[in-house]
Amino acid sequence: MVVHKKKRVICTTIMLVLTTFVGMSITVNAQDLIADTGGPYLGQECVSIKLNASNSSGPDGVQLRYRWDLDDGAGWSMYYYSPILEWLWQDDFEGTILLEVSYDGSTEVAVDSTQVIIENIPPQITYINGPTVIDIGTPADFDVNFYDGSPDERQIPSFDEYIASFSWDDGSTDEMPLEAGVFSASASHTYEVAGSYLLNISIMDDNGGIDSVEWVLVVGGTNEPMVEAGPDGAIDEGSFFVSSGYFTKTGNNFFAYVSYGDYEEGELQLNAGNTFDLIHQYGDNGDYTIYVILLENISGEYVEFGSDFATVHVNNLPPVIESMSSSADPVQLGTPITLTAMFSDPGFLDTHIATVEWGDEQTTETELEFGTYAVEENHTYETPGVYQITLTITDDDGGSDTESLSYYIVVYDSNDGFVTGGGWIIAPPGSYPADPNLTGKATFGFVSKYKKGKTYPEGNTEFQFHAAGMNFHSHTYDWLIVAGSRAMYKGSGTINGEGNYTFMLTCLDGKNSGDVDTFRIKIWYEDDNGDDVIVFDNGNDTPLEAGQITIHKA
Repeated sequence: MVVHKKKRVICTTIMLVLTTFVGMSITVNAQDLIADTGGPYLGQECVSIKLNASNSSGPDGVQLRYRWDLDDGAGWSMYYYSPILEWLWQDDFEGTILLEVSYDGSTEVAVDSTQVIIENIPPQITYINGPTVIDIGTPADFDVNFYDGSPDERQIPSFDEYIASFSWDDGSTDEMPLEAGVFSASASHTYEVAGSYLLNISIMDDNGGIDSVEWVLVVGGTNEPMVEAGPDGAIDEGSFFVSSGYFTKTGNNFFAYVSYGDYEEGELQLNAGNTFDLIHQYGDNGDYTIYVILLENISGEYVEFGSDFATVHVNNLPPVIESMSSSADPVQLGTPITLTAMFSDPGFLDTHIATVEWGDEQTTETELEFGTYAVEENHTYETPGVYQITLTITDDDGGSDTESLSYYIVVYDSNDGFVTGGGWIIAPPGSYPADPNLTGKATFGFVSKYKKGKTYPEGNTEFQFHAAGMNFHSHTYDWLIVAGSRAMYKGSGTINGEGNYTFMLTCLDGKNSGDVDTFRIKIWYEDDNGDDVIVFDNGNDTPLEAGQITIHKA
């Protein structure tokens, strides 16, 4: 809120003559007298603020005097010879204050006004006295003390009036008005039904400021102890069920016993106010009944005096595959590979089934014992190819997680022939991501074959996309697969003599299948974030415009 200060200065052109204490007189103009309140001011009730009229001024050689009207025109204060006045309001206030400036021996005055906003401070409850456990029919007597006033040692009280409210949590509330300066209240209530009640005790001032405190009161039967196991609940497996309950009792030979409905049971630790905490971790889904019983030792024999139940529904959570690994390098046909994986499951009592799909229409299914979270499976491929391994972990409640190995398993046969090719294609739009609209002639020539006793193929691959000025030349091969009329191989090389690029070439020799020869090459590199960035990919099997691809039998 912006408050604009309004000034009102009374001026005259009359020349005044002041006589000094030594008989000397000076001539002044009354229009030189200026009042300045220094406002506007913002404060809080019962907290002092300084009213500063130091910017007021008058004729040279005179001592100014000040008086204030601090309550919307209610009346002037006494005269002060200091421009600083420390003042506090004992109630909230929003209005105009006035300053009058004058000097001795003159009837002339200057007046200024400004806005003052004094905000309300809510009361603060300082002490509550009352029971925590009572019997039915016994009055519950409560006393509450609070304070509302200056925060310093002066203890200047607020002029507020108050409403003390006692909400008893059984549908009834008692309210009582309190006069200004009265900072305590008392109330009493009698319960007709046993139980645990959450009382709310509040003090509200006449400006809406409020402070409240909650109070737990346990009401029991006069002759019969009562047990409350707390509310029902629902959690996920592997989580802790956390709750609390209470009981009422007489005598000193009582203790409480709990069964959590699975495999854990024992004596409960009792808290102050005859309450107890229920804390238990459930390792499997299901519905569980928590049973709490109150026993009394009577002449060496434990006798049940009360019991209660609470139900906990535990939801199943699926397992989560954390890691998978296998052979990252190409493997020779007939060489077994090993898949290893780790997983977790919040349901630590679950059992699991591991299902591995090897990508060659073969599947392995293994039952894992309770507490086993590791998978190790072996497999041997019968034909060359590129295979993707998929693992599924399923718990005994039907929850599952499925993940595929992040790379392919490449199986090759160094005795399975080789491939050669040469010619050109028309690269379709989108082949060159740096300029997706670019299209045109792309020429190629390649040979890829295994030499006797070698585990990596050898040869050379050249590829040129003329429209982009791109010339790719291979340096090394990683693997080669020949399957019928199709071939695929992978390696690395440079573009225009620079960089380190990975490529994969797939092709079809159409002579043996009645189709046309096709060609596809994908070239990419890995950026600093480990992401693959495509440089060229014609995207599918593109028919040759000219040339030939030949798969040579071993």
